[in-house]
Amino acid sequence: MRIPATLLTLLLVAACGGGEEGAPEMPEAAGPMVADFAGNWQTMAMLEGTPDPVPSTLAGSADGSEWTMTLEGRDPVPLTASIVGDSLVLVSDPYESVLREGVMVTIRTAGVLQEDGRMMGTLVATYQTPEGEQVVSGTFESTMQGGM
Repeated sequence: MRIPATLLTLLLVAACGGGEEGAPEMPEAAGPMVADFAGNWQTMAMLEGTPDPVPSTLAGSADGSEWTMTLEGRDPVPLTASIVGDSLVLVSDPYESVLREGVMVTIRTAGVLQEDGRMMGTLVATYQTPEGEQVVSGTFESTMQGGM
């Protein structure tokens, strides 16, 4: 059974949304940009198996080129910032863990802005132990310093 080329063309145009000329198209909702997250954030990280949250300060530039995480009594740890979907993804350089003395760790977070101005998300800590890599999951909550 053959379908005439004209019928095939009409079906293709209909499937591609060939509606009325001049019909307004719905714009796609613009997602967040790194600039939407720029500033200084007080952060509490809660890791599985750890009874107490780990406080830190996140600081980031609007263009995403300069992001750091500072843990109490430590030098700032450089972070790489990017946007994936609606989330700010931050990946740390390796640094010595505050929870495991002498063990290097890398943190990867994915945070979403909330309507009240907080940032909430998940994190993965990858520890470089003598036995090999150990991955621990967690969550975090951040509040912009000085409010939003």
